[in-house]
Amino acid sequence: MTFLFLFELKDIALRKYINNWLHKLLGKELDAKVRNYFLKGSYKSLLLQAAVSIFTFLTTIVIARMAGDEGFGIYSLVFTWVSIISVGATLGLDDLVLKQLPVYQTKGKQSKIKGLLFWSNKWGLISGVGAALIFALVVNLFTINGISEHVYYYNIALVSIPFFVLMHINQASLRGLKYLGAGQLAEKVVQPFSFLIILVLAYLLYWSITDAEIILFRVISFGLAALMALYLLYHYLKEYKDSRIKTETTSQVWLSSCKYFAFMSLLYIINTRVDIVFLGFYEIPREQIAYYNVALKLSDIALIPFMVVCTVTTPMFSKLYAENKIKELQAFFTKTTQLACALITLILLAFVLLGPWLLSWYGAEFKEGYQVLMVLCGIKFLHVFVGPVSYLLMMTNLEKQATYSLLVSVAVTVLLHMILIPRYQIEGAAYATLGGLVIFELLVSWTAYKRAGIITTVFGKFLNKKGNPSK
Repeated sequence: MTFLFLFELKDIALRKYINNWLHKLLGKELDAKVRNYFLKGSYKSLLLQAAVSIFTFLTTIVIARMAGDEGFGIYSLVFTWVSIISVGATLGLDDLVLKQLPVYQTKGKQSKIKGLLFWSNKWGLISGVGAALIFALVVNLFTINGISEHVYYYNIALVSIPFFVLMHINQASLRGLKYLGAGQLAEKVVQPFSFLIILVLAYLLYWSITDAEIILFRVISFGLAALMALYLLYHYLKEYKDSRIKTETTSQVWLSSCKYFAFMSLLYIINTRVDIVFLGFYEIPREQIAYYNVALKLSDIALIPFMVVCTVTTPMFSKLYAENKIKELQAFFTKTTQLACALITLILLAFVLLGPWLLSWYGAEFKEGYQVLMVLCGIKFLHVFVGPVSYLLMMTNLEKQATYSLLVSVAVTVLLHMILIPRYQIEGAAYATLGGLVIFELLVSWTAYKRAGIITTVFGKFLNKKGNPSK
């Protein structure tokens, strides 16, 4: 008992030390409330991001072992297309609620909060079902490389599109209302955990699972996650039960904002998933696509610190900008970017040293993806080094400029894929993605400086000591 008591004391002391160190890192330029908000949200978000990474890592290994490299390549193609369609079907409603709910909550406009939530769920459901039906018609009526040979699998997977849409809208709503932990639970824990459990149970009961069943199990996990997000939102909205639902006077404003949010979200998912789409178009062997996607999934683990920062900072960007606290916004952006970049550097070094060994967990043949993994790790580092600029622009009424920057980036990325994939295959896809990202980061960083007065990258605060005024 004495030993346990001493261990608990040490644990408390360690947490206190880390908390004090993080407060010092964020600096006194930030209001104490801002620091406390960020740290409190970060702890919860970090646990959830770590959980989803573990679940995703284990699930990917299980799928690769069950389906083999060719089956995993088919699975990768199918859900790449489903992700793109689903993000488009979300219509930017998730970004809209993230931007507007903190403002309505600060002003005490409960009727508008309920109105926005009702309105976004209604249109999200209509859009999700509509997108699934249109996608079903396209894949069954037209011949498309990378799709037509696997129509049966796509017909199963498209059922997840409405679930994906509603899950993302309601999760974003919870985060916008400052329930940061609950706002990530469905996607970060329920979906990957339920998928993993279903896979393991099915394997233990039947010993042999088809590729189609694996896809079906993931669809079920999306349904469970969507229900969880809806339940959590309903649970936390009890305090607004006496408020009216008000949408009439603001629905046109919401719709106007959604145009840019939707276009930017769609462009972003295309920019990040077009590599696998083009690998399918050019009929690269499914085994090579599997190696590429495993390397991509592994490199995504390094983004945990960055995703924590994006999740926690996005509502605060909107709040600080609305209050015209540009100097504090600059400090908040730089400090949180520095923290994320320091952590990702450690993770990437581990991947450089242990990459072949980690890839072998999926199967000995997956070690062929090591060179691609190194390029993808470089992409992740660059993205985090610059910081969450696109989120900053969307939360500071610059979604139009962010959309234009992303459009240029997508055009460059697509052109590079067309040039490099036929010649260099999966390595060409990785370098094409890197080239498009460089263009994007340069454009959004310039826009953030000229239009919002914020200098990006981990050096932003030092290069902008006076704090440029908002333009």
